[in-house]
Amino acid sequence: MDFNAYSTRSRFAAEINAGYSARLSGQRLSDNPHLVWIECETEDGANRRAGALSEKAQAWQHGWRLADQAAR
Repeated sequence: MDFNAYSTRSRFAAEINAGYSARLSGQRLSDNPHLVWIECETEDGANRRAGALSEKAQAWQHGWRLADQAAR
């Protein structure tokens, strides 16, 4: 997704803002409410992994990363 495009940013403004706010309030990237978790065995012993990211999940993650960059 092209988050440089105004149409994309305006379409997903709520998710981008939610991700930004989540990062500022100390939530982890894995706290993305749009992630779909798949139960499985992994090499590191975890019992789940994130599935493919939906557009909303990508937008939330983009907002989270924007806040992370601003915090540095």
